Amino acid sequence: MIILPLMIDDANNVTVNVTINFRNVEVRENVLNSGVKGVSYSDVIIGKSNLKSYETDGKVIANPREVTNIIRKSMNYNTTPVNYIVVNTKKYEDSDFYDSYIIPAPSYKPNEINDYIYGMLVNSIRFNSPKDTKKEKLSLKALGFDELFNGEFLSKMQMLRSSSQSPLYVRNQLMNAGYVKQLEVLDFFNSLYCNIEEDDVILTSELENVIKFFDSTKKESRALSNYKNIALSNYESYMSLAALNALVNGKVLDWPVLSKEQQKRLIRKLNYNERAA
Repeated sequence: MIILPLMIDDANNVTVNVTINFRNVEVRENVLNSGVKGVSYSDVIIGKSNLKSYETDGKVIANPREVTNIIRKSMNYNTTPVNYIVVNTKKYEDSDFYDSYIIPAPSYKPNEINDYIYGMLVNSIRFNSPKDTKKEKLSLKALGFDELFNGEFLSKMQMLRSSSQSPLYVRNQLMNAGYVKQLEVLDFFNSLYCNIEEDDVILTSELENVIKFFDSTKKESRALSNYKNIALSNYESYMSLAALNALVNGKVLDWPVLSKEQQKRLIRKLNYNERAA
């Protein structure tokens, strides 16, 4: 499971974990590890190929971009078009059964940010058991998001925004100016399922109080401070995506969205803090 820590309001008072996943995933549960055709648990099947056939000396291929590149290479080698792939989980505890996920195939066109996130999502399935899924934090800045959505690109967006042209015109102008990768990143994020689970909402002030509780030299303090910094930089990246989406699609991003119950709990927390202040 991949989570995107994110500060979501203008005053940066609320921090959430946005769970990112493939949209419209089909899951086949309790598949027997029969070893048919060399396919087993923690494997990825692409048409008539599988990821394990690329491993040498039992060395597991884990780098997300490498995983995506191998999947793309196998797609290109297939004689028939590949629209989806199958990813197997680890086995259930004390069992030879596992789950199989049918997910969309990656784009035929490489994109470093999209490829890394796609590979992370594939790995989050194949390296976890169905009953025990670990959460991995995603930092967009660490993937080079800031370099792609740099000052030059933001200035170009600002210029196009002031020209009041149609979304299609804006998209074409960005493509002609060489900003195709930014559009690919936006389209990829719009193809994903983004959700905030019930307990993944926290007031940023509460997070800061916990950080202050620990000695700044301790591992816990460093880990929480790093989490807060990732959430802040991800918010800035999100705002860039939101601005681009408004330009080329004519609407705001539809994530993240809090459920009504989450909103009620958040309001209760804010009201309590105001009374306590």
